[in-house]
Amino acid sequence: MVNKSASIRRGPQPDSILQISRSAAASEPVGVMLCGGLIIVLLLMRFFHVAESADQGETLWIISFWLAALFLWLTVSWRSSCRIAPLGWFGMAVAFFAGGHVVSALNVLANTGDKRAAINLAWEWIGVAIGWFLLRQQCQFFAFRRELLAGLIVTGASIAVLGLYQHYVEFPSMEAKFGPLFDRLKVADPVEAAIIRNQLAKEEIPVEGPSLTLFEKRLRDSREPIGFFALANNLGGFLSVCLILTVSVAVSLWQSSDHEKWRQLVFWIAILLVISWCLLLTKSRTAWIGTVVGLCMQVLLTRNIKLKGIGWRLVLAVTVLLALAGWGLSRFGGLDKQVLTEAPKSLQYRLQYWSATLPMIRDHLVFGVGPGQFRWNYLLYKLPEASEEISDPHNLLLDVAANAGVAAVLGLLTIILLLSKTAVDLGNAAELSESSGRPIVLNFVLCFIGMTWVTFLFTGADDRLLILLPLVATLFWVIRQLLLVCANSPGIALGWVSASFSLLAHLCGAGGIGMPTICLLLMALIAAADGSRPELAKPGSNFKFGNAAILGAISFGFFVALFVTGIRPVALVNEKLLAGDQLVRRGMVDAADREYMVGESADRWSAEPTRRRAELAYRRAQGDQFHSNDSFQIAVRLMREVKLRDPTSFRDDVRLGAWWIERWNSTKNATDAEEAVAAYERAHARYPTNASLMAELAFARDFAGFVDSSKEVARQSLRQDTINHERGHIDRYLTDEVRNRLESLLENPKEVRQGT
Repeated sequence: MVNKSASIRRGPQPDSILQISRSAAASEPVGVMLCGGLIIVLLLMRFFHVAESADQGETLWIISFWLAALFLWLTVSWRSSCRIAPLGWFGMAVAFFAGGHVVSALNVLANTGDKRAAINLAWEWIGVAIGWFLLRQQCQFFAFRRELLAGLIVTGASIAVLGLYQHYVEFPSMEAKFGPLFDRLKVADPVEAAIIRNQLAKEEIPVEGPSLTLFEKRLRDSREPIGFFALANNLGGFLSVCLILTVSVAVSLWQSSDHEKWRQLVFWIAILLVISWCLLLTKSRTAWIGTVVGLCMQVLLTRNIKLKGIGWRLVLAVTVLLALAGWGLSRFGGLDKQVLTEAPKSLQYRLQYWSATLPMIRDHLVFGVGPGQFRWNYLLYKLPEASEEISDPHNLLLDVAANAGVAAVLGLLTIILLLSKTAVDLGNAAELSESSGRPIVLNFVLCFIGMTWVTFLFTGADDRLLILLPLVATLFWVIRQLLLVCANSPGIALGWVSASFSLLAHLCGAGGIGMPTICLLLMALIAAADGSRPELAKPGSNFKFGNAAILGAISFGFFVALFVTGIRPVALVNEKLLAGDQLVRRGMVDAADREYMVGESADRWSAEPTRRRAELAYRRAQGDQFHSNDSFQIAVRLMREVKLRDPTSFRDDVRLGAWWIERWNSTKNATDAEEAVAAYERAHARYPTNASLMAELAFARDFAGFVDSSKEVARQSLRQDTINHERGHIDRYLTDEVRNRLESLLENPKEVRQGT
């Protein structure tokens, strides 16, 4: 038990900064509890369906549910005369943060870029803003914060179990299954190689180029768990948050007067072991640093809450726990010395990303390049010694500045400053008045039923969920009961703050701030931390009919706009692309072209249907050995239309250049070679450090008779390839055949010109 000066007092304590009154905690209407359940569903759903391609509209349906939750909350709040939690400075900061991204996306629509990706991500940021607003309102209720805490810990523990399964069972079995195929592919004849590639393609595995090299390397050399994420780094950041929250619960339980706390501590230590074990297996150095930052914050913030020397006890306990886990992992092959020895190389890569991103920010200071536009714009600035074609700069401030400009950066910095102030205020608190809150059983029911239904309806059947969702339901019920003992302690309130800083520290060296899943997690942590402040316990203004009507009309308008500009066109395009692809496999090319044409008309911002039509037209031209000019010109015209819809990608120009070279091989017409040169030059202007692209440009210039300029580009290509070899970028190496052709071009251009 804590000493008398820090004891939990009976009755209201208005001067306590952590005070939450009994009436405020217990007055939550049933309708608001239903809203709370839906909000928890939508937040946790993100971690069981993490779509890294949100720019393609895969998760727009979740935004529609956020709008539905907002409409439901408005109705219930008006009917129940609920008070509105003040948005305050945090609300303004989030408005700048999310609004800056939306404005940047609108700037892309008004100018140039991948407009489909921009509008999809604009809706995702609107969803983040709505999620923040609803979380802010619900976090004024102690019972909701308890359910939120239980939900996050349960989700982290369940996904950690999945991660352990991936590391010890799933990934080794994949290596045993596909490893021999990769070995055979390297020595197979063309017929056998085609069969192997078909097998790999059916499993959605890359079949050629750098993607195949990277996949094979990761399969053989790396077994880091990823959960439902695409990268182990992102899973590590999420587990770091869950670990800090679990530690805060264990510490609070330690200080409680419950006579059964030792039995419960065994349970919480087991949860900690599972989460920390999986966290270490991710080998995410940034997540480890984030965890250390979060634990240090927890210790520092409790300095004025006299918790019987819990600071040094916490440090000792966690140190011993991590040491034991590290020893166990090293014994069983989960960790190796390269995790530490290659840390400088990892930092070097990040410095390369940051150095290339800074001039991009300088050139797009006000609005940024726009959501979903970073990757293709980054290639213009990519350093010669860098390898990866990254989709974000692996730093939250640079990410926000590059994608959304000044306003969003100011919003993010304000959020961090306000969070720091909240940390200081909570850390200086010494007392917490007793609080009660009735269990939200409806939240549990809605979470389980809703998550199951929504997951299987929108994401398709995933066998892993058949096991994980019952595990989530069981753990949720157990943990929410255990939290009744300590969920309103100072340690829990400080845990929200510490977890927030843990995530922010992780994002300083990792990507993810632009992912709706990670950003909403940050919003939830901040809302819960700020919800512990006394301002939300004070009487506020009731929700009036006029306010509800206006906001309801706005939310309905947003839903209509989301359906018209996002959900409907994305669904139609995906449907027509799938139908067209099936027809192509059956040899019904004309019917497939009609399907693609319908998809093209359904979405004037999407480039993919037009890209598929261009490929079909090129097939026709290729089929008649380019004797008919009509099909080829149609293919070229369609590819130019693709460039209007997606002007920043270099790959379409590379493809167009390859078409002109193929045509030149048949016609030997200098004009065709010149068109290829023009296409490759446009691609080279977008990606000046790509050795393979420079090689193709050199060959095309030689075919067109531009001997001197072809030699110049050939030298550049060989220099870049030398840099790639020096840096060990195996996925960027030129093949021996290409290098020999480049060297022959430098010695005797005519020999290369006579080749193909």
